[in-house]
Amino acid sequence: MKAPLLVATLCAACVLPAAAGDFVPGGNASALARSFALPALGDARVLKSGEGDLRTTLDFANEYVKEGACPLECILLDGETARLSLNYRYGLGNGWELGANLPVLNRSGGVLDGWIQQWHGWFGLPTGGREQAADGQYHFRYQHNGVTELDVTETGTCLGDASITVGRALGWDASLRGMAKLPTGDAQGLCGGNAGGALWFDAALPVPGPWSAFVAAGYSMNARSDVLGDQQNRGVPFGGAGLLLPLTDDVRIHAQIQLHGRLYKGSSLSPLERIGAPLTLGLNIRASKRVELDLGFQEDPSVNASPDFNAYLSLRYK
Repeated sequence: MKAPLLVATLCAACVLPAAAGDFVPGGNASALARSFALPALGDARVLKSGEGDLRTTLDFANEYVKEGACPLECILLDGETARLSLNYRYGLGNGWELGANLPVLNRSGGVLDGWIQQWHGWFGLPTGGREQAADGQYHFRYQHNGVTELDVTETGTCLGDASITVGRALGWDASLRGMAKLPTGDAQGLCGGNAGGALWFDAALPVPGPWSAFVAAGYSMNARSDVLGDQQNRGVPFGGAGLLLPLTDDVRIHAQIQLHGRLYKGSSLSPLERIGAPLTLGLNIRASKRVELDLGFQEDPSVNASPDFNAYLSLRYK
């Protein structure tokens, strides 16, 4: 850690405390994860009666994995998805909260391929063979035991799976939440297309001074998808933790990791066999009492289980 940042961190005790629920949506943005109800975590506090929270998030997930040996088993995940998510929560009173989320996806070859190779080079991160592939391609293909189970090259804009959430306060610093994922997307275009649900516990952690932290854990159940349905693990555990610390009254940095179990079975390839562990790092800027802006990026410590790069911009109105 550089000296100025270390000094700012140690001096954070003079800053006003951060509020619970200020963590940006994280999680796995992979095309193969859209068949699963995996909620955003970090909202320990249920809104009071009449309170509203509107968040608009634009993120760019860039994926590249080429692994295996055909015809036995091989996979190619190569493409970029821009996702615009509209999320609204409203406090019903008596410790209850209702919310809804609507994602719109644009699938393309993208524009980040070359820049990501430079990014990985600067930090000495593995490129996964990106330098051997042509930039700007969109192709998701999987072959298993000589059978082509997935072959998608369709680009364009599509509606993802909408979701409805409900929250119940378990005190100021904890909540029990549920989500119903609706099959509004198109499975053939890797936009979702199957129902699912999740139940999870979200709690703020006691941390010193102005810091803020959360821990969460839950379970997801999903209807059989048209995307690799025979290999789909329909029940998936998930959880996460995050830490947020102010640098000034209006600027905060945050980090969170959201974990989930294996999404698929019957494979030895890392995108299907490994647990997901996307790591999100970001900067939160408080523009006013009601408006906040988040900028950040996401990396993939588990390697190939989620996109190896995801950049986001989130605007929140409270």
